[in-house]
Amino acid sequence: MNIEEAQTVQTDLLKIIAEGAGVAGIVNILAKATELPVVVTNEFYKVLGSSHEDYPRNSFVRSCINGTEKNPGLCQIKLEQSIKLAYVFPSYIKNETLGFLYIFSDASDRMDIKDFGKIASLVLTVQLTKDKELLLTEKRYVDAFLFDLLYGNIESGEDILARGELWGWDLSRPQCVLVFELDDYDYFTEDKNLLEILIESVRFVMKEMGEKPILTKKKGEVIAILFKTKGSKHEQREYMKLVVDKIQSLAQQRIPARVLRLGIGRIYENPNEIFRSYQEAKVALELGKLMHSRLRTPFFEYLGLARILYNHDRQELAELYQETLGELERYDSAHNTELMKTLENFLSHRCDLKETAKTSYIHPNTLRYRLKKIQEILDLDFDDFDTKLNLMVAFKIKHLKVSDIDE
Repeated sequence: MNIEEAQTVQTDLLKIIAEGAGVAGIVNILAKATELPVVVTNEFYKVLGSSHEDYPRNSFVRSCINGTEKNPGLCQIKLEQSIKLAYVFPSYIKNETLGFLYIFSDASDRMDIKDFGKIASLVLTVQLTKDKELLLTEKRYVDAFLFDLLYGNIESGEDILARGELWGWDLSRPQCVLVFELDDYDYFTEDKNLLEILIESVRFVMKEMGEKPILTKKKGEVIAILFKTKGSKHEQREYMKLVVDKIQSLAQQRIPARVLRLGIGRIYENPNEIFRSYQEAKVALELGKLMHSRLRTPFFEYLGLARILYNHDRQELAELYQETLGELERYDSAHNTELMKTLENFLSHRCDLKETAKTSYIHPNTLRYRLKKIQEILDLDFDDFDTKLNLMVAFKIKHLKVSDIDE
């Protein structure tokens, strides 16, 4: 590329910015000039503009291996079963990365592409800086409103509806809140970048399923206000489980080293009760952590007794557990038995002797002997309803992992 050609490309790119064509305009100019596929991403590799058929807008450029020994500007990008080559040009200002420009080519040493890329990355920096400033300004207003909404600081439902309309949100529709969180999140590390990937993953899945949720993030949380779209409660619940499963699957692909937690609040008709759904979602999330695999999709509405126990005094719960099951737990430890497991299995099968024996792979007489031993140790009668209720509550406390139990 000679100086005159370079100046022409630069002029065309600057015109695009002045005319407000944005990133998409920059991509079109470069794709025509190079006759190659061009992709622009943000700093988290989310596609902002693309002429590459395999990388539509809002998808992600993944598995990028930057550079080779001979050509540090060349990338290997894994796309399904194939590897694509692309020249990558970072766009940054004051050591802050704003995004990346990818020009796809199988040629390993194209000086003209490097020249195009160097010119375009400088112009792209101007555009991305402008976009980021506009986005941050709007985000400050949106975040302030959502903070007030999620913490119940707006009493008037009419005020909520009016302010929601400013951003095109119809908050008169029934809605619930979903909260997502990465385990062991630490804001002062690279985790804040992972949170960006998470919120983009939630947005991608929701959009794919035709949803237009309200999304925001706070500290280590990604918060989604999702509108009710199904007729019956059962249909809505199954649909939300499907949405959540898709989000968890995508997050596992994009952030494989971290565990994603979530909680779902109840659906409310009134917009000034959204804050209740948010608080419920956070409780469901915490209970999901405590109860692990027992709560694959923690809906606050279906937590039952666990949500009451969660808000109860921890010391009192620990004492109730010890008074009810402590003696049996100590017996198991001293005699290397599993009577605690036998009792829990018996209760979980509605005290059905035949079914419990079948699922435990033991003879009914063996089970009878063990149950008799348990009654002797705990000095209780399984025929008494209150006794069975107390035992079930004690096991629920055990699965809540109350910290004082071991003491």
